[in-house]
Amino acid sequence: MTATASKIYDVFVSHAAADNHLATEIADSLDSVGLKAFHEGAVEPGMDIAETIWQALAESRALIAIISPEAPMRAMGMVEIGAAAAWNKPVFLLINGPSSTKLPTALSMYPVYPLGRLEEVVRAIRTGFEPLTDNERDILADIYLHLNTPTDQLSQSPKALRELTRNFSKHADKQYSGERLLTELIRMRKKGQLPRLRRRA
Repeated sequence: MTATASKIYDVFVSHAAADNHLATEIADSLDSVGLKAFHEGAVEPGMDIAETIWQALAESRALIAIISPEAPMRAMGMVEIGAAAAWNKPVFLLINGPSSTKLPTALSMYPVYPLGRLEEVVRAIRTGFEPLTDNERDILADIYLHLNTPTDQLSQSPKALRELTRNFSKHADKQYSGERLLTELIRMRKKGQLPRLRRRA
């Protein structure tokens, strides 16, 4: 039987093979500030590479994608970003090059940081782990009411959960995962803090 990864990661670092050394440095920097990071270069001999990558991506709480002009976006990198987005994980783009680096249109919706501002990415990721404030819960309740989709249906509808996550990030100016927001909604429902939804016709 082939071994796979067993620990849960805070951050999945997506990168081209040419950026493996940089990905190792970034992962080490993240680890040094208490964020457990995964990158492809950390896969140990004897491990199933594909399975390990997907397990680590599924278990991570956020994704950082390294974008280098000298290393064009590989198809696998786009798949990893797409999977993270589909799982409603916060995605951050780290540019290893000039700020004028042109990004693929598909990446235009994600926050972009130059390599020298990694500490800002760390702060943004950590913010997503913090408890919601009362104001943020009010924002979440308003978005939930506007979306008009019960929590049990949100858990079964990736599209609706993506919309909830995107709207919350826009209005609260914070990056929380869809799973994190859904957990908060369920907690608020148990406490009777969610507004009553309109009946669908």
